[in-house]
Amino acid sequence: MSRISCILCPPSLDFYYMFQRPHQLMQSFSELQIRSYFMNRPYLFHPEAGIKQLNPYFYILNQMDIRPYLNDVRPVIYFTSPDEIERLDQYNPALVVFDSVDEPSGEFASWNKNYRRALRRADVVLASSENLYKMALGVNPNTHLVPNACDYDFFCQAVPKNLSIPKDMQDIHGPIIAYSGAIATWCDLQLVERLADSFSHCSIVMIGPLYNVSQVPSRPNIHWLGMKPYQQLPSYFQQFDVGIIPFKISSMVEAVNPIKMWEYLAAGIPVVTTAIPEAGKYSGLVLFSENEQAFMDNVKAALYHDNPAIKLQRMDLARNNSWTARARQIIAIMEENLARKGVYPEHQLPISLPTISRRSSRLHCIDIGVKRSINIDLRPDRR
Repeated sequence: MSRISCILCPPSLDFYYMFQRPHQLMQSFSELQIRSYFMNRPYLFHPEAGIKQLNPYFYILNQMDIRPYLNDVRPVIYFTSPDEIERLDQYNPALVVFDSVDEPSGEFASWNKNYRRALRRADVVLASSENLYKMALGVNPNTHLVPNACDYDFFCQAVPKNLSIPKDMQDIHGPIIAYSGAIATWCDLQLVERLADSFSHCSIVMIGPLYNVSQVPSRPNIHWLGMKPYQQLPSYFQQFDVGIIPFKISSMVEAVNPIKMWEYLAAGIPVVTTAIPEAGKYSGLVLFSENEQAFMDNVKAALYHDNPAIKLQRMDLARNNSWTARARQIIAIMEENLARKGVYPEHQLPISLPTISRRSSRLHCIDIGVKRSINIDLRPDRR
């Protein structure tokens, strides 16, 4: 039996917006039979209140206060936003785990006032990159390096190239150089523009929402496709000849372990990055670029000198860096720390959520990046 009664993720993110590290880990915890509750921030993507059960161990709570249902249950709190620090104790946690996923600078400068407080308050700190690990370790010695990862089985669907081609890709001709992710101030859009000019015979495809960016380069061969549902990404990735990560180098970017790097690798796509230190760890399988000319040269090499053996090595690297593996690592860390606190399995009780009435007994789960979404009949005779 596990010492973890459940894992509770406070409402700092929306589950239905972009499928990020917290979403992936909470889903993976549930697939390892740890009851997991994702408290949804009340954005417009899913405004109605209520409970969505996405698998037997995974619950999305929309605009719902879980505290009245905790009773004597002491959850493990898993949080990523330092601004949640003021609200953690209201859940009477058995363990507090802070996942440091971004440096508190640049777009995340507002985290600065609470970042060190979050490090000190946490029983356990996780860090997604070497730089974040070193930063946190100086404040909290119980810090663990847990890099980002990928859902390998999901993204390797792109490899056979036999998925339906999305409508907005059908008239885009290859070779295709592509980016998938938030298009934010950390993206070097001037580099993208010069890439389009240097590779005018190629199509540059940019997938993702604009974040604090009002103007983007306009070139005949640049295609801004906007944000796509997570479950459709393999259909897009199968069309890519090269996956790029054109980030401007800053202290914030130097602390990034890009999830998209792992997802490109799982899809078998050659990866070209700017000088992101975490990408440099995998030089040879990831084409790491010290400067703009190296970036252009690496894109050319990826287009014309890739080979099946290197592709298999890329995919093997991604396979060995799955979210399931990361979740197992984190669960082991949680179990060890709960044992130190004297928490044993028999002390832990399940949360008793409110009963669903017969009129609303069937929850139609929305399949947004969740591999095992199901319709769950919660009538008393079907539990």
